[in-house]
Amino acid sequence: MLNSCSSDEAPSAAAEGTTQINFDSKVGTADFALNTPFAISGQSYQFDHLRYWVSDVKLVSDKNETYALSNSFFLIEETTEIKVQEGKYTYPAQKREAVELKDVPSGSYTKLIFSVGVDALHNDNMSIQDGELSQLNGMTNISWMWHTSYIFSSLTGKNMTPQTPVAIAVETGLNTNYRTVEITLPTALVVSAGRSSKINLNVDVEKIVKDIDLVASPKVSAKTPELMAKVADNYKNTVFTVKSVE
Repeated sequence: MLNSCSSDEAPSAAAEGTTQINFDSKVGTADFALNTPFAISGQSYQFDHLRYWVSDVKLVSDKNETYALSNSFFLIEETTEIKVQEGKYTYPAQKREAVELKDVPSGSYTKLIFSVGVDALHNDNMSIQDGELSQLNGMTNISWMWHTSYIFSSLTGKNMTPQTPVAIAVETGLNTNYRTVEITLPTALVVSAGRSSKINLNVDVEKIVKDIDLVASPKVSAKTPELMAKVADNYKNTVFTVKSVE
């Protein structure tokens, strides 16, 4: 991966620093955890994985200069092990909540921008594997289109309220559901040489399924395009909020 500065005016500071973006998953105010009951819309849910691609990460300075991490694709996840390629390969249980940006030009940054999903260039040609893109992590799907494409986000588990638990899967994908998130920071992120700075985000799992009736529609996929678009919009508009800037 190559770090780059975009726009006509690029930061010109000689010194560079490191920034970490933390994605802290919650269900409302409770910490998210696998195989743990959470009450959402009057139902009890237990989840076995939460996974989504964070890509095209950018920071915008108070001088309206943009630092961009080129070809950046990070898989944020908390998951049990997953059988991949018809069980030929096992993707191990993982928990990953942080993205580290190195060689960020010194300055004061007021906005964070990133996308949820995989851009059309990479989604339509899976031989281009930049960043962490891979077909071996269980985030691809051959049933949505005539060719394989990436799953942009995936939340799976069970509704434990019925006498017989009901499996749920809330997924986004397809180029039309690629979403860009823009967050104005409540206080500036100060980056300087020899100093590690942080942006801590809350990721509200309950907001992922905002306005989605999981009892009536426990499976959200390309077969339910309106619901999938609604989930993608939730990621863009309500799922991510700033907890703190350090």
